[in-house]
Order: sequence, then C-alpha cells, then structure tokens
Amino acid sequence: MSKYFIGLMTGTSADSIDGCVVDFGNGFELIHSKSNNLEKNYKSKYEKAIKKGFKNKEDDEIVLELEESLNKSSVELIKNLLDEIDTSLISGIGFPGQTMFHDTERSYQIGCAQFLADEVGIKVIHDFRNYDMQKGGLGAPLVPEFHKYLFAESNKRKVIFNIGGISNGTYLDGEDIKVASDVGPGNCLIDLVAMRDFGMPYDEDGKIAATGQIDQRLLNSLLDKIRTKGYPRADDKSFYYNLDELKSDNPENLLATLSELTALCISDFCHSCDMPGEILLHGGGTKNKFLMERLEKNIGSSLKFTDRLIPSKFVESAAFAYLAYLKRGILVEPRR
Repeated sequence: MSKYFIGLMTGTSADSIDGCVVDFGNGFELIHSKSNNLEKNYKSKYEKAIKKGFKNKEDDEIVLELEESLNKSSVELIKNLLDEIDTSLISGIGFPGQTMFHDTERSYQIGCAQFLADEVGIKVIHDFRNYDMQKGGLGAPLVPEFHKYLFAESNKRKVIFNIGGISNGTYLDGEDIKVASDVGPGNCLIDLVAMRDFGMPYDEDGKIAATGQIDQRLLNSLLDKIRTKGYPRADDKSFYYNLDELKSDNPENLLATLSELTALCISDFCHSCDMPGEILLHGGGTKNKFLMERLEKNIGSSLKFTDRLIPSKFVESAAFAYLAYLKRGILVEPRR
C-alpha cells in the first residue's frame, strides 16, 4: 500500500487553508504543497462565533455557514493537489477541521469528513483532538509528535515552536518529548486589533506595532493572567479574546504591547526548558519581522526556522498527514 498521505490545516488564524502530499515510505518527503485563501468573510465570521461562545452547531447560523465554506474550500484544495498526482497513490487524508471550542473535557471542530471522503473518493482521518483526549492527552497541541519525528536527534536538546493563532512549543531532549504545550497567544490578538482598529487582516511585517510603544502596565497585567496557567496545557482561543485589556486609545501601542506579549510567552517556555541550544520556529508569526525582533531580544539568541527541511507554512498540514499515517484519528470511508 502506498504511504502517500494528504494533510490539511486551517489554523486559529483562519485566513487560509494549507495542504500537502507527503510520502512516508522512506522517511519524509514533501511531494506537493498548495495554499488557498478562505472566503473573504470567513475569518470575521469565525472570530465573531468564537467571541460569543460556541454552544451547538445546529443552533448557530454563522457556524453552519462556516462549515459549508470550509467543506467546499477543503475539497477544492484536495482536488488541486490531486491534479499533480495519481489519486490511487493516496492512502488517506488527514483533516483536522476548524476548532471552535476546546477544553479539558471536549473539543469541537467544524468540517464534515464524510463530505470530503464522498467528494474525492478517498478515506479521511479526522477528529484527532478528541481521539487524543480519549487516549489520555490534552487534545492540543498535536504537532509535537511530528516535531519529534522530523527534528529529534540523539543527545541534542531543542525547542520547536509553532506560532499560529496560538503559540505552542515542543521541548525535545534527544528523542524524547519532555514537554509539549500551548504557551500563549501567537497571532490571534495581533490580528484581532489589526482588523478592528486598522481594517487590516494582520499587521504586515509588524510595521504598525513597530511605530508604537510597549505599555508596561498593560503587558504585566496580561502576563499575570497567562503565567498562572502553567505547562502543559491546551488553550482555547476564546480565553484570549475575552481578556478585558484589549481596548486602547492608542492602537499602535496596543499592537506593540501584544507583540511583546507573544514574544515573552514564547521566551518564558524556552527559559522553563533551560534554554536549549537550538530553537526552531514555524507558522505565520515567523513572517512578522517586528515580532521576530522582539523574540530574538527576549530569548537572547539568534532564531532558526524549519525551512531547511520543510517550508514553515506547511509544517502543520504535513503534521496532520503524519497523524493520519499513524492512524491517530477517526477513519471515514467514502460511500461511493
């Protein structure tokens, strides 16, 4: 049987859907990768649903619209990937959906795995988070197993960070995962303020934040709330969206402060792991130059990125291809 798998990813930044074809037959080989923007209003609808609190999909018109949009976008991306490869080679699709709610007892994602399987005629592996929780895990983050597979080396200590909507880190000591945890906001609060106060989906290169000043009192207040959470943990985006301190008379200063918050949360985790010699980064946050400058300053060493092995943008989608390969989710077969 072929060991080609497709992995998809729509992260908490909710701006695009990434996909890749990976061959696990002889180690790791990235065969193809593509990324499509989600529908224009998808992100704003998603954030609105998160802010008001998700309860039940069937009672929420916005969430139903989001799921329909995600289903269509996912099928379109899969078909685009299949244009470049023989469909019969694909053993399965790892589909994480879009997380709407997550706590220690339940995790809920929109996106219909059966719809995908029926549309493309390939089995789909999904519901990874609840599967992990049933096995005794926290359901998030899920990328650390892939971090270990791809980056672990004997007698080397490393931290690998995914800076998406939420930041999560994996501490590798040799070939063992010592700690894997969400650590704080990644891009989610920066994006929230950029859209709300500047009408922009994100602060490109951190240019707006770079014009502001860090509000130390606000920063300390936010850090006090986050630092009580400890590691390991799985964060729900609504926790950050519901912080009281996200309004300011000076949005440039607020963006600067939130960028520093993200950098310090990442730095805190690195210091808790006794500052391993190698720190690797991936995810959308790596494109924010101001954030990378603040992170480098707080960590006190130069930053490295995962691109020598896999482009930063596709680490998470490749990770879900890997989890599908490992059968770490629920299998759905096409009905035709």
